[in-house]
Amino acid sequence: MNRSYLVPRRTFLRGAGVSLALPALEIMSPAMGRGRAASTTEIPRRLGVFHKGNGIDPAGWEAAGTETEFTLSKNLQSLNPFIQDIVVLSNVSNQSKGDHYGAMPLFMTGIQNHRPQHTFDQVIADHIGNTTQFKSFQLSAEPVDVRSTTLNSLAYDRAGRAQFVERNAQFAFDRLFRGLADKGVREEIGSVLDAVREPTTALIKRASKLDRSVIANYLDSVRDVELAIQRQETGGSTRPHMDEVEDVVHLGDFPSKMKTMMDLVALAFWTDATRVASCIMALESSRRIHDFLDLKADYHWSSHFEKNETLAAEFNTANGWYVSQFGQAIAKMKTLQEYDGSSVFDHCVLMFGSGLSHGGQHTGSNLPLLLAGGSQSGLNTGRLLRYPKQPPHANCLMTLIQHFGVPQEQYSNSTGALERLRRVSSA
Repeated sequence: MNRSYLVPRRTFLRGAGVSLALPALEIMSPAMGRGRAASTTEIPRRLGVFHKGNGIDPAGWEAAGTETEFTLSKNLQSLNPFIQDIVVLSNVSNQSKGDHYGAMPLFMTGIQNHRPQHTFDQVIADHIGNTTQFKSFQLSAEPVDVRSTTLNSLAYDRAGRAQFVERNAQFAFDRLFRGLADKGVREEIGSVLDAVREPTTALIKRASKLDRSVIANYLDSVRDVELAIQRQETGGSTRPHMDEVEDVVHLGDFPSKMKTMMDLVALAFWTDATRVASCIMALESSRRIHDFLDLKADYHWSSHFEKNETLAAEFNTANGWYVSQFGQAIAKMKTLQEYDGSSVFDHCVLMFGSGLSHGGQHTGSNLPLLLAGGSQSGLNTGRLLRYPKQPPHANCLMTLIQHFGVPQEQYSNSTGALERLRRVSSA
């Protein structure tokens, strides 16, 4: 590529009162690398998806016992207070061999695909999310890995476009509860995209074919945020409990940030900002060193723990911590009371897990999967559900899609519904 076409890594689109940072692009300098960057008395059911990358150590994960009388493993011990609220899935599987780049799409679609399709959460969001401020809301506790889009996003729309992921907890709070930027400026210019039209046109003239697609997707995402803010400010149903939301953002360290992300999902459900939310707790490529747990190996390296007892111990400690954060999300939702005396959690379906099973071998069989839900969730909780014939993970996703009322009989490579996951009365 002619170097005269290159733009600096930290290029912004600037206009009147507006400065938009850009995603990674091919025409950025070589140091960047190649960018592949209503108030209502009826309380709605919500979907929360919590992803933890790098797989697990099966020896530290597997629960033991019968369907209704079982003991949680070392990794799952923190969920003992919620054992009647969870479903532990065993032998829900997929491809026998995978990699980190395709593991997040596998978690969300049932297929390890480097070109993700319509993810199950977005299928549900398209059905239940059209009356809320945000059709869906995506969070990540991790920074961007510029090597691949599939390492950074869980949610993809019908066209295969990654949905915007908020990584800054303060920005996420502002979007959910205060709105971003200055309303007067927005009224004056109509849209931030209008303010940066000229520099955008100039950039597109220099951009590669791939870059044009990335830029268009990015600008669509920006506009989606604007429209969401407009819905928040100008109309629609009154959101419940807004006067009870306090500033909950704590960013001093990673555990504080993680707690904030869990709290934001709970508050977003409580105030009906969205009914579909996801949170990337750890990327499939995460190199984080969990020094607050006195661990020394980075997370990805510790997932290759075979024949190394020290790494195995560190990996299991980190995995146990992520499970405990999922437990904290459950606990938070249980504290938030709805109008009828039920809790937010009572109306939630939550999914936690990874797109890889054995972290070192990169397998997709017997995925580490947990579901949780309260009294109105319709889930058959307090269960260890084993499936000896190893149904595809897409069966689990198809079951959840149907559970949220989507009239669909097939999703991805599903072969049917996952038996015993739903209470009979909820069918």
